[in-house]
Amino acid sequence: MSEIKEKIEVIRTWLSEVQQDAAIDPAKVSPANITLDEMLGLIQHDSAASSEQDLAETYADLERQVQEQTVALNRATNALKSQINERETAARKLRKAYNDLETHLQEHIAYQSKLNQRLQEQINEQKRTQLLEQEERALTEALRDTLATMSNTLDLEKILDHILDTVNRVTPYDGANVLLVESDLIRVAHQKGYVERGADKGWLSQRIPLAKLAILQQLIDIGKPLAIPDTTTSPMWIGFPGLDWISSNVIAPIRSNGKILGFISLDSATPGYFTQIQAERLQSFADQAAIAIQNARLLDRAKHTAVMAERNRIANEMHDTISQTLWSISLISERLPDIWKTNVEEGQRVLATLHQLTQNALAEMRSLLLELHPASLTDAKLGVLIRNIADITTNRTNLNITVRVHHDDTLPPDVHFALYRVVQEALNNSVLHASASQIEIDFTSQAGQVELTIQDNGIGFEPSQVGAGHLGLSIMADRMRNISATLETISHPGSGTLIKVSWTAPTD
Repeated sequence: MSEIKEKIEVIRTWLSEVQQDAAIDPAKVSPANITLDEMLGLIQHDSAASSEQDLAETYADLERQVQEQTVALNRATNALKSQINERETAARKLRKAYNDLETHLQEHIAYQSKLNQRLQEQINEQKRTQLLEQEERALTEALRDTLATMSNTLDLEKILDHILDTVNRVTPYDGANVLLVESDLIRVAHQKGYVERGADKGWLSQRIPLAKLAILQQLIDIGKPLAIPDTTTSPMWIGFPGLDWISSNVIAPIRSNGKILGFISLDSATPGYFTQIQAERLQSFADQAAIAIQNARLLDRAKHTAVMAERNRIANEMHDTISQTLWSISLISERLPDIWKTNVEEGQRVLATLHQLTQNALAEMRSLLLELHPASLTDAKLGVLIRNIADITTNRTNLNITVRVHHDDTLPPDVHFALYRVVQEALNNSVLHASASQIEIDFTSQAGQVELTIQDNGIGFEPSQVGAGHLGLSIMADRMRNISATLETISHPGSGTLIKVSWTAPTD
């Protein structure tokens, strides 16, 4: 009996170990333990009455059941281990799949982030490109407008005013000025925005020594535009009374043939407003201002030269004509009383000559007065003026000049003046170079059509061989081109010269 108990305890111990090693569900082991307890109870209850043979049979049954339970437990254990292995394998696969998914997701997120960053950079670059294109387009249009203004007028004040207006379209400012270099001084030639901010007009007319303006002296040395983003931190900035509001400045030199003519300066009340890019753009307008200033100076020189040349011409004409005539009148007047006493008839002839000389002098004087007052030239009919200048030339040279005016309609002032100058130049050429004795002038102005011919019987010339020093023909051609007229010169050596002019009024 004790041996059976021991075997049962051994079986129960084995079942406990199997349960612990295989992590078997206790519910699956408890039926075996209950069976063992029932068998042990039966054995203990019937032990007294059973024989040795019964015990042996009971033990055999018990051992058979234990074996069957053991086999069942082994099958259950193996099945459970198989399920556990499958679950562990599935769990490993799931963890690997999860890790792979997590890695792929992180890579996808990083890739999308790079794509978004690259897209944003492209968008920003496109915006910068569009903004730059807009600024360049505005700059181009502003420069084109300035060139158009410069081609339509030579008034420097109007051009500088237009330049500052167009600069404001490209680079807005609170104040702008054009400074001109005059020897060692700087003069504010034009400005915008300062008086509107309450600045005293007095500083605009001041001439400031160049040595006092460090920034301008430096610009003359380097010859390049310069931006001062913050005037409060720049050692180069020198303020002016009443202009303490200026916080940012940009300035560009006005250059021509390597020489600094002046500067364009822009001011802003916003610190950090101007950049070097804006300085480079301002240089384009400064270059246009240089052209305008040079043109204005050339125009002033041309006007001065023309005035001096005209004064010299009038002085020479007065010396050659009126002065000589008055000298002759003076001599005749002195001798007239003596001649009259000795010979009355000779005195009368001398008196008639004196009268003719006086008339000639008056005609020459009227002609010079017309030259001194060009407006008077357009007040009279062109046919009348042609007759006058012909009479003056006849009195001066004794040439036989015939003038035929068929129609004399009023002409535009520029055409009127140009045709008058052509007749004047043609007569001078005939007198000085042609050695002519007779000149015929035919003039017609009717219904917007002008025909003018001037023909002499002089020595003639070959038009293709006229030297560069003979400017009369070229001046006449230039005058006719300016009024859109045609000029034809027909001449041959020994056969005189014919000048033909045609003009037709524009349809508009």
